[in-house]
Amino acid sequence: MEPTRLGASAGYSAAVRNMLVVGAVVITLLPIPVTYFGILPAYQDHARFLLFYAPFLCLLTMCYLFYVRDSLGRAMFADVLDPPPPPDPYYRETLGERLGRRFRGVKGAILMILPALLVIGSMYSVSQYLGALDQSVALATASYINRADVEEESGMVRGEEKRRGTRVPGPPGSSMRKRADSLPEADTPPRTTDTTGVRQYVLRTSRMDGIPEVVKLTGLYLGSFLALLIAVTLMALKEYAKEALGLSEHELVFGRYYRNRANE
Repeated sequence: MEPTRLGASAGYSAAVRNMLVVGAVVITLLPIPVTYFGILPAYQDHARFLLFYAPFLCLLTMCYLFYVRDSLGRAMFADVLDPPPPPDPYYRETLGERLGRRFRGVKGAILMILPALLVIGSMYSVSQYLGALDQSVALATASYINRADVEEESGMVRGEEKRRGTRVPGPPGSSMRKRADSLPEADTPPRTTDTTGVRQYVLRTSRMDGIPEVVKLTGLYLGSFLALLIAVTLMALKEYAKEALGLSEHELVFGRYYRNRANE
């Protein structure tokens, strides 16, 4: 069987590679619309942080993978470029040779399934992020309700003391109602019985230093994009390495030196 020539498959390889590179660039910029339009919900202050650092980190990751593309290409096609010799049936392999052969097999299997595992990891990170966000908002909501109850009780005590003619010292504007008078209507603290309003309020007004589990949220949010980007970039680099090394589809399936062995 005559092996396929490189020129016959170069157009196919280039088209796939270009498509994957475009996909990697799209994924790099994907955090911008996802964060800006709230496709993945986030605290407003946290979203500003993610809007800049998520695409920036994706861009750095993609650039680094292309920077080490030569090492990745050699690792991906190690068995094709330098296939291990077949085991000698008359001599027993040493422990080092057996371990080396198994390591090659494990490495090849990992590189083959790694993009699929990264895509699954991206989906898992999104689901974990949504769960962690709900827990974080629940903690922030509970903190808001406790603070509102304390301030309401303090306001009732001051009102009672005022009716008795005694002034209770306190910082001006410390009650929820006084703060509400000075805030815009959109930032008016809702009643504690309004669950939806409280949730939207804490998402809108919580600051970075007051967001529960902000580090976990940041890691899961960034990980969901990075895992997907690495998966697509690795597939693009494999197509790049295949063409750069001059490998045909036939050689990928049977090995570079298959025809030479068959003719011997």
